[in-house]
Amino acid sequence: MNMRKYLTFCYLLFVCTTGVFAQNKTGKVSGQVLDITNKPLSAVSVSLLKTVDSALVKTAVTGKDGKYEFENIADGEYLILTSAVGFEKIYSNSFSIAATSNSVEVAALKMSVASKSLEGVTITAKKPFIETKIDKTVVNVDASPTNAGATALEVLEKSPGIMVNNDGVISLRGKAGVIVMMDGKPTFLSPSDLANLLKNMPASAIDQIEIMTNPSAKYDASGNSGVINIKTKKGRAAGLNGSVMVGLTTSYFEQNGTLYVIPKSQNSINFNYRKNKINFFGNYNPNVFSGRSSLDITRTKLDANKNVLGYNDVETSFKFGNNNHTLKLGLDFFADKKNTFGIVVSGFTFTGHPTPGTITTTSDENNQPLSIMVSQTENKLRFQNFTSNFNYRHQFDSSGRELTVDLDFIAYDNTSRMMLTTDFFDGSHQPAGDQLVLKGYLPSSIKIYSAKSDYVHPFKKGGRLEAGIKSSYVTNDNLVNYERWDVSKWIADGRSNHFIYDENINAVYLNANKQMKKWSFQGGLRLENTVAKGYQVTNDSSFKRNFTNLFPSAFVSYAANKDNQLTVSYSRRITRPNYQDLNPFIYFLDSLSYRKGNPFLLPQFTHNIELSHSFKGKLITTLNYNTTNDVISQILKADGDLVFLTSDNVARFRNIGIAITAPIPVTKWWTSNIFTNIYNNHYEGMYEGKPLDISYTSFMINMTQTFTLKQGFTLEMTGFYRAKGVDQLSINEPMYVISFGGQKQVLKGKGTLRINLRDPFWLQRYKGSTQYDIIDTRVQSRWDNRQVTASFTYRFGKNGQQNSPRRRNSASQDEQNRVGQGGQ
Repeated sequence: MNMRKYLTFCYLLFVCTTGVFAQNKTGKVSGQVLDITNKPLSAVSVSLLKTVDSALVKTAVTGKDGKYEFENIADGEYLILTSAVGFEKIYSNSFSIAATSNSVEVAALKMSVASKSLEGVTITAKKPFIETKIDKTVVNVDASPTNAGATALEVLEKSPGIMVNNDGVISLRGKAGVIVMMDGKPTFLSPSDLANLLKNMPASAIDQIEIMTNPSAKYDASGNSGVINIKTKKGRAAGLNGSVMVGLTTSYFEQNGTLYVIPKSQNSINFNYRKNKINFFGNYNPNVFSGRSSLDITRTKLDANKNVLGYNDVETSFKFGNNNHTLKLGLDFFADKKNTFGIVVSGFTFTGHPTPGTITTTSDENNQPLSIMVSQTENKLRFQNFTSNFNYRHQFDSSGRELTVDLDFIAYDNTSRMMLTTDFFDGSHQPAGDQLVLKGYLPSSIKIYSAKSDYVHPFKKGGRLEAGIKSSYVTNDNLVNYERWDVSKWIADGRSNHFIYDENINAVYLNANKQMKKWSFQGGLRLENTVAKGYQVTNDSSFKRNFTNLFPSAFVSYAANKDNQLTVSYSRRITRPNYQDLNPFIYFLDSLSYRKGNPFLLPQFTHNIELSHSFKGKLITTLNYNTTNDVISQILKADGDLVFLTSDNVARFRNIGIAITAPIPVTKWWTSNIFTNIYNNHYEGMYEGKPLDISYTSFMINMTQTFTLKQGFTLEMTGFYRAKGVDQLSINEPMYVISFGGQKQVLKGKGTLRINLRDPFWLQRYKGSTQYDIIDTRVQSRWDNRQVTASFTYRFGKNGQQNSPRRRNSASQDEQNRVGQGGQ
């Protein structure tokens, strides 16, 4: 299919779907909400639900007279749910919309003041830390006191089913390849750069984390293990509202008998101003971080017959400090009841100075030292990002039929300056050889342009059709310039390089769902075309790829009764190499090890199947099975006395498992949330002509215990345990942690004091090994995760009556993930 035919097909498909399915809906539902004294209640949230399964059909807000109205309602059985802060929820009786009775006036609903609510006291609606839904799991970050002073990466690490390895690579339910989005946009960052970003993002800037293991065709097909969407905070209430948070963290790190006390500071300002047709919102997060960690690597050198030739022991001590600032501003303009325009701009700037020191000891087969190298690296890092989004929504009527458009521009500018100095000694610690000094200048620039449009058309008798089109263009320009000091001057090093990568992805999708009594059906198909070109300027070599793929998805759900629901789902997904992995540059870690990209990487494809059972919408049990071909994996390779880390397509991967999510209300004041996942990972195939077969059955468990006491006190205990298992080609030893937190509402509910003790017993550490062919490497790492945090949050404005936020899934949903893993 050539490009012109492809785009013509996409255009015709999109245009046709916007007009072919018009149907008439004539039902009307109206009513009024009163308090117990029969006075009208305004700004009450009113939900129209289906009687059979309480599925949401529409929402409305009562006016000053307490009245509400729904129009264009299809035939069926419905009921009304009303909710407002400070009042008890109330349901109406069930009623019918039919040809003979297409206008229903619901009897007045009288709402009672919630128990223990007092006049003059601000009532704050408390969300659970973890909400389980049939299609996703939602983590409400502020609901957990132990998130005070935490980073985004630490919050992810304790979320259900999410694992973070020693390099910051994120996996979901034991499977790598997850897409991480920020406000619906991919981040386009490499795993290491994404981890760096999340380590420097305070939890106070995050509203929710959505975890989706089997997304529909509406989402980009990237990510073989699912999608994690991090939603940053956005104000919702009318008038001027917001919050200010200040926090101080002290972390403790012990190394070689010395205890280091390290201060950190996380702060945030969030605001929202909504009046008439304008909604202006934003947040700012200034933060100061510093820290220490250690990394020990032992490599056994083997010959082709697996005989031991010697050993390399690498001990690295990291010390780092950085400042980072994040700013987000947005404006929504509600032109009229049908048209809304919005613009969002955001960015962050990061400056850091990590200084790793490394001692490398080379020994013979009897473990007797032969040589010692002492390396010190001075790094100066600058990382900047700018993101802009323009969005438009047109609502054709109140039935939910709408058209949305998103235009995005994203830019990343990453500059690293390094100075690596190495001194050489013999096995007796006597100087041997001249000092080696290597200087590096490594700038990287990524620019992303994307556009998408989505159309939603509800059917008359339930269900809806979704269709959309998207196009993105990414350009990635990378330079590596190395120089060596030679007696009296700097000379060029042969490992310098210049790599330019361009990529264009075009996509179109159709997705439809329908409900028939107790059955719900959803099916979708997504078509994606990828054109990519890479060019190495230094040696004048290039490659080009052009491929088109179909990605089907299907969901079938059966509601056996009001408490039990079964769902089976299938999807085909793709994981494209991130841009850093395609970059053939050499990045030195120390004098004997480096990282190198692979421009010949191919995408990997995955088939996902899940069977889920939901009990009362809370207890969720899921069986999953998936297979992946041409797995992209990080691997270690030997290069003489050197070892380098690269990525390659290795083997075939199969994952099978069972996951259980169980929120348990033990008492009125004690709530327990438990997530457990038992799974088997199996890698099998041939790599460089030699068999590869690695399999391991493992499990993980996350637990959160919340204790709600009197006078606004909340206590929490949280932790996780991850058993020994295989991640890509490495075997990870067990990892576990336990943390404690507490919070107290003050200033009549406008203020919150939080105290968090993270890993007070210093239990968490990483141990792992990689063994295949002649590679035999063992790794262990510790970091300053033993922390004490105190924070204070003050909320201002009218935070009581909230309107639903207008969230965007922007056009750049997949591309931002591959600047590594995963963006409004």
